[in-house]
Amino acid sequence: MKKLIPILFLAVLLSGCIGEEQYFYSGQSESWSMTYKVIEAQSGSQQVEGTLEYIGAGTAPETIGYSMNSVIRGQSTTNMPVTDDGKVTVQNGSCVDCAIIQEHTKIKVEVIWDGKSETFNLDEEES
Repeated sequence: MKKLIPILFLAVLLSGCIGEEQYFYSGQSESWSMTYKVIEAQSGSQQVEGTLEYIGAGTAPETIGYSMNSVIRGQSTTNMPVTDDGKVTVQNGSCVDCAIIQEHTKIKVEVIWDGKSETFNLDEEES
């Protein structure tokens, strides 16, 4: 009986991952490159991970502002610290019953730094 309980627990835990969809997006401008991953579970939850990377000439800025917009949802932030290697982590997290980003969603990104701005689109990658 003691061996059965961990097996049942593991089965229940893994069943939440069944039906999981993953979408990968990427895009770039003259000075910035971005990757973005969306993991959508049938339970109605969603996890997102993204990274902006400075690819422009010269030294990366210390902080940036960015906005991401799609038909379904938008987000923006200011004063995000840029790491020494020129990267910014973008909204890594999860939500339940939120505005789900679905496959083929068009995402527009704007990055603002040091009095400059660039806008580009994220394109869905083939998985």
